[in-house]
Amino acid sequence: MSATEAKPEAAPAAEQQIPAGANVSIIPKHQKQAKERLLKLGLKQVKSISRVTFKKKGNFILAIENPEVYKTQGGSYVVFGEAKVEDLNKRYAETLAAQKAAQKAADDGKETTEDISTSGSVADAITEDLKKASLEDKKEDDKEEEEVADADVDTTGLEEADIKVVMDQANVSKAKAVSALRKEKGDVVNTIMSLADI
Repeated sequence: MSATEAKPEAAPAAEQQIPAGANVSIIPKHQKQAKERLLKLGLKQVKSISRVTFKKKGNFILAIENPEVYKTQGGSYVVFGEAKVEDLNKRYAETLAAQKAAQKAADDGKETTEDISTSGSVADAITEDLKKASLEDKKEDDKEEEEVADADVDTTGLEEADIKVVMDQANVSKAKAVSALRKEKGDVVNTIMSLADI
């Protein structure tokens, strides 16, 4: 066997083609490097999450379909995926129009039940997103009220650094952190542990 005979055999192996209709996603180099670094930090991948949304002002949301989600040890999440901007008001109006058209066609007997159930599930998803958004607004309002109430808390005898650590670690308001620190006589570790039990 000569060297010229070996070359034609090696060429087809080097030319691997992607079959038609294959779903191929190309990961950018910087995203791949970021994932590798995050995995070295000990992040755990959270599976079974199909959609992540971030709410912006004016009923706009950033939606990531089929994201890769990782959870940090502190409870924060890191999300990878392609974000798309959605206008909830426009989407809700389109869904209502589709529902009305589906209802009208169903009354006429021209539409199948499959189409109606599909448009209904989309409307339910939008309604659920709107409810979640309004609940988040209420939570933000509650946090603002807590911040106003926190300004009135008497912190004499306690260090601000200790109060801040307890607030961050136990995820509580300043008033709860101060009262728990007083109860535990200034012991930060026991305070955090007692608040974690609640």
